[in-house]
Amino acid sequence: MAKKNSNKGQTAQNTAEPALVDQDFQAMAEAAYPANYRQFEQAVAEDRLSHLYLLAGVGEAEKITLAKSLASFVLGQDELTKQRVAAFDHPDFVTVLPEKPGAAIKIAQIRALVPELTTTALEGQRKIFVIDQADTLTTAAANSLLKFIEEPAGPQLILLLTNKASDVLATIRSRAQLVNLQASNQVNLDSQAAKEAFAKEAQTKVFKWFELAMTQDVALMAYLQGQLLPLVTLKDQENQVLSWLQSLGRDLAVYAYVDQDQLAFPQLLGFYKEMVKRYQPDQLLAVGNLILQIDQLKNVNISWQSRLEKLGLEITIALG
Repeated sequence: MAKKNSNKGQTAQNTAEPALVDQDFQAMAEAAYPANYRQFEQAVAEDRLSHLYLLAGVGEAEKITLAKSLASFVLGQDELTKQRVAAFDHPDFVTVLPEKPGAAIKIAQIRALVPELTTTALEGQRKIFVIDQADTLTTAAANSLLKFIEEPAGPQLILLLTNKASDVLATIRSRAQLVNLQASNQVNLDSQAAKEAFAKEAQTKVFKWFELAMTQDVALMAYLQGQLLPLVTLKDQENQVLSWLQSLGRDLAVYAYVDQDQLAFPQLLGFYKEMVKRYQPDQLLAVGNLILQIDQLKNVNISWQSRLEKLGLEITIALG
């Protein structure tokens, strides 16, 4: 999300600030990624910065502090500049991220950046763009961005942030210099703890949503929107949910033919038994195939919510 600052001439600023606004962002970034921090600090000092970087690694808030640090290296290390960068209030520092948790970065957001992408820096020598959760760029948004990546209006630095480089569309990834972030032990521990907390809360909701789909319950869509989707805000989490669904589909398809210890979720044995009684093998196989097909939509201009809504509807249709 981006919007114009109320002061004339100022640039697009992020209203849903993606992470920390603490003025001590440089100390945070150095503690989170010490090797990468020093690498960028030296690159700026020696005037060796590339035009486009893809920063990939764990640490949602921490990646923002690293992006702010790099912006400050370029724009100035004086206290006023650092304060403005910290508050996302510098005219040459532009941030973009999904408009809401779990959403994609859409082509309209890239089009809204055209005035910024086609003009030179107002105060410094280089304009800096940060695209957080770059893995959520739709194909249309990525293609729109490509033109400006390949034909910059002037000196620019574009930072694409993601947890996993392979989740970013290949057309963008192939043009960027990849930086695999070397996170500190603490950042890795925090990331693992966050994954475990997500799994603990979300997995049971995925099971419940799948049960509603398999029983053709009218509460299916409401449960998806009210209970499951609010938990899934990152691409890694989307992939985890998809993995659970694929395992559920496989379990249903093979339940009658394998031992219990070969099931991904043996704790759902009672549910599987009921579904096998209710439906024919070809119906259960059709459900498994539908779940596999949802993965093919990830590079299509369809949101995560729409993909799950489509899957739920198709499951109920396949089951008659």
